[in-house]
Amino acid sequence: MKRPVSDTHYPPEDMQALRRLIAQLAPQCGVDLGDRSSVRHFLDADATNPRSESIDPQICQELRAMMVLLYRLEASSSEDLGVEGLRRLWRQHGEIMARFQA
Repeated sequence: MKRPVSDTHYPPEDMQALRRLIAQLAPQCGVDLGDRSSVRHFLDADATNPRSESIDPQICQELRAMMVLLYRLEASSSEDLGVEGLRRLWRQHGEIMARFQA
């Protein structure tokens, strides 16, 4: 029997804080988070050898680690929630976004 999701995962605030930090660091490493190919290229590239000398390799290594952590946490949450749980979560997300955009 699976444990409830709330017992096995970080609180949503923690994941939001991680997303905010990733969003702040991404431009410093030349990553466009809205472009999947940019993200994929960044994750596949060697962070110790940045494309530009103005990019700090340490920041890029930390960004990569945070992105991998976030994606693994999200994947784990998805597996625990199942399809119906994800649908419910997607509807809630849509309602929240609609409130903030109105």
